[in-house]
Amino acid sequence: MPTYTYKPPVAELLSYGESEDNTSKDWPNYVQALGLIADHVPALIQMVEDEQLWELFMGNFDREDEFTDAGLDPDAALWAPIHAWRSLGQLQAVTAIPTLVRVLQRHDLDWCWEELPQVFGLMGAGALDPLEELLSTKIDYNNKITLIEGIGRVAKAFPDLRDRTVAALTRQLSHFKNHHRSVNGAIIAQLLDFKATEAVPEMEAAYGAKKVDEMFAGSWARVQIDLGLKQESDFTPEELAIHYSPMQEQMMANIRASLDRPKPSGLHSRRGISFEKPPEFKDIAAQANTKKPNAKTGFGGGRPSAPKKSKKK
Repeated sequence: MPTYTYKPPVAELLSYGESEDNTSKDWPNYVQALGLIADHVPALIQMVEDEQLWELFMGNFDREDEFTDAGLDPDAALWAPIHAWRSLGQLQAVTAIPTLVRVLQRHDLDWCWEELPQVFGLMGAGALDPLEELLSTKIDYNNKITLIEGIGRVAKAFPDLRDRTVAALTRQLSHFKNHHRSVNGAIIAQLLDFKATEAVPEMEAAYGAKKVDEMFAGSWARVQIDLGLKQESDFTPEELAIHYSPMQEQMMANIRASLDRPKPSGLHSRRGISFEKPPEFKDIAAQANTKKPNAKTGFGGGRPSAPKKSKKK
């Protein structure tokens, strides 16, 4: 039997089926459709962490007979953690944030990177303090980047929270010495989204200390231009250029070589998902031109194959 026995209406997520839309505005209204309320949060949290469901999602179907014996379709059940975390976001269940971060750390996947920031954003103002506190912990810096995007998503979902969101991001940037360069770069990229000129002193200090990964938002000269403070003609080509580390230079060379190759027809598995290009190249390729990455490919299309783990950088 499956590890956990879920009761309606949470149990209905086990048969909700494939998750096709990875943008929160396109997600089903789970709360309205299923009548979810705060009392259902503990069961939803349990579903998000259910390792037996995650085994299915990751392509391990050795125990799928246990689902079919319980009257469940494994093809549908494997998507339940995704539906559950979306539901938690719609319920604004900020108590679920520690669990969601554990899932993020345990499952280094595009699905987590793409959807969890949106889940945090839906939670609104209540998510700001918990997410900011987590940035001071020993969480891997790649995962902190996802949390930073989550903070930014709060104001994108609730524009009236723009000032509070910018204040939280600026506060974290003021601690740039304690953060990985990539974390500082991600913070600055979010601040640029909000045209946060009030954070210029903190940005300048971080750049001056060489504690910013320029692959996220470009050089300090480029940031000033993007904020409307200066013009491109005020800077030399060298000042405008992104300054890569030797490792990043090699990575960019590999990315360019990969993108120049003919696209494969697709890697298909028993469960039918394909990727147009290696997931680990997608974000960094977009950052090379200091542009936001496009929505990730590889979503939907049936059961996912065992997803390849990959870092954002």
